[in-house]
Amino acid sequence: MPDWRTIDRAPQDGRWIIAIHQDEPDRRAVIRWDPGRAGDGRPWHVATTEYGYAADAFTHWMPFPEPPQPGREEG
Repeated sequence: MPDWRTIDRAPQDGRWIIAIHQDEPDRRAVIRWDPGRAGDGRPWHVATTEYGYAADAFTHWMPFPEPPQPGREEG
């Protein structure tokens, strides 16, 4: 599993990532940078809502892990 990275290094190309919200560090969110919202001060889009979050709402991020390979059983 990749290490957590500071949010200032998060991709801003629209891909979904896993993030930690500054007010709820025990919870994880699936977010992406939404270029269409970059001008309104709430560029982070959470997968489960249409609400946007400020650029500083999240503290750390990591990419999704690679999916399991077909035919390979995890033990």
